[in-house]
Amino acid sequence: MNARRAVIRLTFSGVDISADINKHLLSLTYTDNEEDKTDDLQLSLDDKEGVWLGSWLNTPSASKGAEISAVIVQKNWESDGKDRVLDCGVFAVDTVDGSGPPAKATIKAGSIPYASTIRTQKKTKAWEKYTLSGIAKEIAGANGFACMFESASDPFYQRKEQMQESDITFLQRLCKAAGISLKVTAKIIVLFDAAAYEQKDAVRTIQRGKADVGSYSFSTSLHDTAYSKCHVSYTDPATGTTIEYTYTPRDADKSGQTLEINEKVSNREEARQLAMKRLREKNKGEFKASFKLAGDARLVAGVTVQVAGYGAFDGKYIIETATHSISRSGYKTDLTLRRVLEGY
Repeated sequence: MNARRAVIRLTFSGVDISADINKHLLSLTYTDNEEDKTDDLQLSLDDKEGVWLGSWLNTPSASKGAEISAVIVQKNWESDGKDRVLDCGVFAVDTVDGSGPPAKATIKAGSIPYASTIRTQKKTKAWEKYTLSGIAKEIAGANGFACMFESASDPFYQRKEQMQESDITFLQRLCKAAGISLKVTAKIIVLFDAAAYEQKDAVRTIQRGKADVGSYSFSTSLHDTAYSKCHVSYTDPATGTTIEYTYTPRDADKSGQTLEINEKVSNREEARQLAMKRLREKNKGEFKASFKLAGDARLVAGVTVQVAGYGAFDGKYIIETATHSISRSGYKTDLTLRRVLEGY
């Protein structure tokens, strides 16, 4: 029977260097974020033989922008001969550092290519008669990315101004206003409805007292996170007509505060949708958790887990950030999570 172990498959500039990596690896850290922040990969390599800075990386400036793809494989993890696989995605090298003694090479890479202007070049442009998905696809294509749009809601804009903003900042601003989440990963810009992700089945239960749970922490905040309902009110300056809607989740605490929103809406249905989205944005941070666990390739940003054995903090949580690290002391997964909102 093969022993349980975690190994790394790595491709650098199109060449499979898995054998060399697993021989020289000091540590690999992959950080997977649910939204807004980009994913990143960091490798720390034993370079006593001069393999990395001497030949593979050649010069730090030459290797910037080089593509790295990484896969973590948990071999025979359930003792059934089957592997668990985590495809970390494709990254572009940002920085290369050397240090010593002992000689060590450190490579940092991000999911937005080093040479991409999507986050650096400020642009001014008027977008007329576009849907959000249309803007996202055009920005993605212009910057060499694919686009994945996973939201039932797709706002239409008569006109939107991009004023001295990078493409990614502009797109993030539109997504925030629309209540849609944005993530950049593996050469793909993903726009998705976090509420829909929260409804998916949990991939596992994190149970208090189990051997794979190292440490944990929970926090709850009532500051600007515990509203009972949301009231949207907008008066059209041209007609003087006022559109209003109050949204109350089905299991809301009736004694809580009302969130007041004054944003442009065209009808009551738009007001209802806006009220739901703004209430979710405020309340979703009420319960937070973090865990240090034995490595688990199933745990990635955007999946849900059940948390059990922690009393008032039990429930279903969605992973906001998953950090997977492999070193000579083993494979670990660190999580930050927020509790899923019920009744929305």
